[in-house]
Amino acid sequence: MNPSKKDVQDVYLKYSGYAVEGSTYYEFEPVQMQTEVLFGESYAILEEFNTWEIDTTFNYEVLYVSDEGIILKKFYRKKLENLQTLESHPLFQSAILVIEETASEYINVEDIIQIVTKDVYASKVPTNSSTYRYLVDRSDLFEQFFEDLYSEMDSYYNGQKQNTPEKWDFANYLQTDYGVQFEQSEGADIVLSNCLGLMRKLNLTYQEMAEYFCKYIL
Repeated sequence: MNPSKKDVQDVYLKYSGYAVEGSTYYEFEPVQMQTEVLFGESYAILEEFNTWEIDTTFNYEVLYVSDEGIILKKFYRKKLENLQTLESHPLFQSAILVIEETASEYINVEDIIQIVTKDVYASKVPTNSSTYRYLVDRSDLFEQFFEDLYSEMDSYYNGQKQNTPEKWDFANYLQTDYGVQFEQSEGADIVLSNCLGLMRKLNLTYQEMAEYFCKYIL
């Protein structure tokens, strides 16, 4: 659930677990989910193996974009032992249970921007980047995050968003406020498309993206 009143976007969630019944060990296939927006005070419904008789253990990872940056959280549940009851809710027959949070990390959006801008003309995720490898080591949810990011940037270059007026609106903003001149070229189109994709994926304003543009691309 998202208990705050603020929406969060590009939410990635993965959970996996196992169960022990006597001398039998069961391992459950990992489940991964994604939603573009999780509204404030809303819920994501999970389906998982859950009985009192079998000793079950689950690990959860959640990655999302907030106003503060990219947040990675990890949770752990052993049977129903380390849960807290939060509240009852008219939409559910039982109380909402809070799973124990074991880790919370903040990832600066600048790390993502540096990965992209190190080779701003690349069309595929730079999996050999040391920063990329570091993030994937923190959570493999970053693999899908970057695949979606590069797909979003490509959609502005040669996909369904390639003719969006926002691309050249941003170019005009850079010219008017930062004195950046663009020529009508394939290279300029790629750069602007990547900027638009980054803005959408990281929830950046024109001003924020312009500052990163001047710092890493110009």
